[in-house]
Amino acid sequence: MSTRITSIILFCLYIATVAYLCFAKPEDLPQLPQIWFGLPADKIVHFCMFLPFPLLGYLAFRPRKISWGRVIMVMSILIAAGVSAAIGTEHMQAMLQYRTAASDDLLADMIGIFCGGAATVLYITMKKQA
Repeated sequence: MSTRITSIILFCLYIATVAYLCFAKPEDLPQLPQIWFGLPADKIVHFCMFLPFPLLGYLAFRPRKISWGRVIMVMSILIAAGVSAAIGTEHMQAMLQYRTAASDDLLADMIGIFCGGAATVLYITMKKQA
């Protein structure tokens, strides 16, 4: 199996996992301590859920010929898709009777996406220099 197909499968499994975590009934999810490292645990979970989005997306959909123009285009699309997914999950949670939407959750999602995007650009830069 090619690396690209493996990356696409991994990205799809990741999306399915995030969807489950965002839409499952709270009683079906593991109970967490309220505070981790002095921060609300659910915000850390939101950050961690969206952190890998840019890297996994890039590995699945990276351009065959790597130029900075193409990398910027792919990363811009991935960041926009990640932000849209974060907004969409919060909007859908607002419509579920057993979940609630929270602007703090959305902020944690977006911070995770942008940190993941920065880490992905660093990864691409290091890989290009090697």
